[in-house]
Amino acid sequence: MAQSCSAEALDGLGRAEWWLKDVRGAIETRTRAHSAFKRDGRYREAALVAVWLSRELRPLLRSDAAADGWLARAETLTARTDEASLPGWISLARAEAASDVTDAVACCRFAVERARKRDDADLEIQALARLGVLQVAAGEVEEGITRLDEAMAAVSAGEARDLASVGMVFCALMELAELLGDHTRFAEWTAALTQIGGTQGFGPLDGFGADAGYGALSSFCGACCGGLYLVTGRLDEAEGELLGAVRDLESHDMGFRCVHPITQLAELRVLQGRFEEARDLLGSYEDLPEAVRPLAVLDLAVGSPAAAAARLERRIDELGGLTVMAFPLLAVLVDAHLSLGHPEIAADSLSRMVGVAAITRSRRHRAEALFAQGKIAALEQREEAVPLLREAARAFSEASIALQACRARLALSRALAHRDRPVAITEARAALAAFERLGVAPDADAAAAFLRELGVRGRTGPKNLELLSKREVEVLRLVANGLSNAEIASRLFISVKTAGNHVSSVLSKLGLRSRTEAAAFAAIHLRGGQFENREVSPSSVPPSGAR
Repeated sequence: MAQSCSAEALDGLGRAEWWLKDVRGAIETRTRAHSAFKRDGRYREAALVAVWLSRELRPLLRSDAAADGWLARAETLTARTDEASLPGWISLARAEAASDVTDAVACCRFAVERARKRDDADLEIQALARLGVLQVAAGEVEEGITRLDEAMAAVSAGEARDLASVGMVFCALMELAELLGDHTRFAEWTAALTQIGGTQGFGPLDGFGADAGYGALSSFCGACCGGLYLVTGRLDEAEGELLGAVRDLESHDMGFRCVHPITQLAELRVLQGRFEEARDLLGSYEDLPEAVRPLAVLDLAVGSPAAAAARLERRIDELGGLTVMAFPLLAVLVDAHLSLGHPEIAADSLSRMVGVAAITRSRRHRAEALFAQGKIAALEQREEAVPLLREAARAFSEASIALQACRARLALSRALAHRDRPVAITEARAALAAFERLGVAPDADAAAAFLRELGVRGRTGPKNLELLSKREVEVLRLVANGLSNAEIASRLFISVKTAGNHVSSVLSKLGLRSRTEAAAFAAIHLRGGQFENREVSPSSVPPSGAR
């Protein structure tokens, strides 16, 4: 029966499998469609499928040899047709594979030119989106944003014939938001597409992400959306998206399209103080470029600033002209050099951050540059540290980046400690409350310790307990009794995966690092079914690495 299928039927089936996330099945089916198109003498369609196969094999199955082979096949078939847009599709595939940004930009420009000659809307939309991201990453911010806005306008007008083009533009827009650390444009397009979608329709994308903060735009790539939540400090949403993206990859046995969600989940685990989990997550992915920042953040958290600085400097050198893409690495590099007691070297990274912030005019970038400048001034005990840190906290707040705003407030309180103790205490208390609310245990611990240095009781009780649901309280009790996830699942009549999710949620909400800490916490605060409101003494909780 399979042999009797037409080329169109096979191609349509392959596209459907792709939307159902059966990427391997889609590749197999569309490979058969390619052969059928070629057998029928339809070289244009065969060449387009060959390009598609190349673009899927490279990122999702990490097969460069096969991807190169299919691209060469597409070029051979292109010579047998006068289709003007085919070289453009091949050029777009080359742009996605290019390691040099100049070459990638040139390939995208060529693809746009060919698309417009042939009036190929899908090629134009995808090439404009990729070109826009590359230009922003390289510092051509205004031009890059214009290209992406144009691609989104074409999508909103219903010009895309292939809904994969819509999804890819969504992904590019999320990349832009993450690069700039600013979700404003993303939110504006979300609102616009929500209104337009009712009349235009986005096929398989409709109905997805209805409960997510970014609507259908988040459905195409959970890793991108999770990364955007992470960079803007929305940690609960980030965890949900990233765990979902990891489950998708594992359940469908496929690679990742852009940034691996494991690396972003690892950075989230560092923020939560779950360092061993972060190390375990990153163990198999240390060779990925996107693993550099989470690895460096982990290095800093465990007291290895020299290792953090070394890996960051190597990656920044590799990025070359991608100045905007280097910005988040530079921000961590400042912290590494300050931890090493080298403010003069940190100032070099700050200078580059200021330059990028001037180009992007991103509120996030401006705030990060102010924060870095304030931290350097504070280490050098200069008077301008206080106004700089105060302005950084204000700038982060205006950009709706809560975590960094709280970190700036804690740094401000440290700078004020010897000149205005009451204000220092007020700022530190506010930071501590926010850290506990966000679930960032190491930051909360640091704020509480600083308050104790000021002679003030840092924590008045386990305020995060009220965040637990009744089911999560049950899970906490069972963890305290030493039950494994499988045993918890059996006791509560739920799946092992659901039990694991509950355990992770309890640890996150309580700011705990391990099941051992959860057991110690429960022993102190759970009595006869009621929560005890008592402060945890440092000696009652095992070290962060304890299991």
